Amino acid sequence: MTWTQDDWEKAVASPDWGQRVARALEDYFSRGKPLDFYQATLIGVTTENDQDGVAVLRAIYDHPLYKPRRTGYRRRLDRCPFSSNGEDTPEASLAAEIALYDISEPMGRYYDLLVKDENDVWWWGDGYPPLSSHPEVPS
Repeated sequence: MTWTQDDWEKAVASPDWGQRVARALEDYFSRGKPLDFYQATLIGVTTENDQDGVAVLRAIYDHPLYKPRRTGYRRRLDRCPFSSNGEDTPEASLAAEIALYDISEPMGRYYDLLVKDENDVWWWGDGYPPLSSHPEVPS
């Protein structure tokens, strides 16, 4: 990893943190960087702040397994990526993790918990039913 925990903490505290991760995610997809076996297509990405001030990323994408449904993923941006994913900055590392492990990977049982919005986008992630809500997951 070419960045440190201090770099991560400074990045997350920056007022433009959400926008930096959003740009890095758009860049990841636009450069055709590696994805999982399933080639998801990023449609759009926005950011907002949660009630507690944490930056949140909202990505809309098409995944070949879920067509014709358009999928949305909501992620709070306060969880450090588990690796650098070959990237040089905290925002690029987090964007790569989101692209590889959240957007392009099949969502498994989360599919049964998707929440449809008024624009026919089916959402999952932070703020939506957790996997523990699935009826087949033991409590």
